[in-house]
Amino acid sequence: MKKTAVITVTSEGQGIEEALSMTERVGREAGLDRKSNLHLRLLSEEMFGLLRGIAGGVEASYWLETEDKNFEIKMSADVKMTSEMKEQFLAASKSGKNEAARGFMGRVRVMIAGFLLSAKEALPYAMINSAASMPMGGYAGESSSVWSMSLYKAEMAKRSGEGGEADEAWDELEKSIVANIADDVKVGVRGNRVELTVVKAF
Repeated sequence: MKKTAVITVTSEGQGIEEALSMTERVGREAGLDRKSNLHLRLLSEEMFGLLRGIAGGVEASYWLETEDKNFEIKMSADVKMTSEMKEQFLAASKSGKNEAARGFMGRVRVMIAGFLLSAKEALPYAMINSAASMPMGGYAGESSSVWSMSLYKAEMAKRSGEGGEADEAWDELEKSIVANIADDVKVGVRGNRVELTVVKAF
């Protein structure tokens, strides 16, 4: 796969316009039509929305890897868990109804915070309110955790119709731009490093 230049983006919004312009340019160079290129941009915007929703200043590296019309949108950041972030996360984990946890991407954000907290503190939320037996269908090791949207979707599809939390999670997936457009979303957390990959083939 070909890798683009790496652009630094921040949760305050720096670098994001430049990153979106590069994303659109890469899409055009790959021969995407207008609608497909808009979808590519939307996936990037959702990724930046996730970054902006994390309390405290976060700086991330952003780039794309492409081959023909296959794209991997990547973002990597070292996230230091601040007390503000911890409070935001714990509030979400206790009620599950916290603003930070709204919608599918909100769930992903809270899950990342959960991975970043020490395993012991994260365990009560690792069940993601019982919606999946591991952190949203991933697996957590001692020092690293991996999660995949496609596995989570398959799990939620199996449980759809059970009522309560499972139906709510499925409803969020159906309403989510990312879940509808992306082929997969992968989240990897190792220590303080968070790596996000959005996979899309046109």
